[in-house]
Amino acid sequence: YLDKIFRSSEIPRSQWQLLATACLSVAAKYEEAEEHCPPIPDLLRSTKLANAGHTSLSFREGELQVLRRLGWRMRAFPALHVTNYFLGKGVVFTDDLWQGRELISKIPKYVKKYAEFFCNLTLQDYAFQQYLSTKLGAAVILAARVALQLEPRWRPELIRLTGYEEDDISPIFTHVWSYYEEQFPGHGSRSISPRSVTEAQAGF
Repeated sequence: YLDKIFRSSEIPRSQWQLLATACLSVAAKYEEAEEHCPPIPDLLRSTKLANAGHTSLSFREGELQVLRRLGWRMRAFPALHVTNYFLGKGVVFTDDLWQGRELISKIPKYVKKYAEFFCNLTLQDYAFQQYLSTKLGAAVILAARVALQLEPRWRPELIRLTGYEEDDISPIFTHVWSYYEEQFPGHGSRSISPRSVTEAQAGF
């Protein structure tokens, strides 16, 4: 929610803490059972908003401001959710080739690790928020397959699953891959090992 608000508006720094906490509260109320949502007085104390003079009434106004800025559209599907959906449906196929050879049994697990790695990577830069989650999720799957050197890179089955031709997601894939190479110089020119991906994820 906060990402969406910052993308669409210039928010004075003085409001950042209030809006960030209000976003947490709104998300909790939308996603969780009522008994699991933190009471507003507890939020005000734990975030020290109470020390800044905020009351339950002013916090409610902050929540309303969040809802108005979101246009009351609460449902959100981050790229990670979309990617997990694609992974659940299957993005590796028996006649894929891995570095020119037949697949081994661990390939689907490796693809999942790479996809999670690239999803986490795209969270590091607001520039990726400009893309539709479905397109970014498809580009992440493509990046995982390219990193693992699976051939073909993109398949008719993946077009049917994601709804995108490779040309549709190529600019986003290029953005993801360029950012990856920028963060991990020299890695993009060679295959990534599952161990290196795990180590990189631990650094986020």
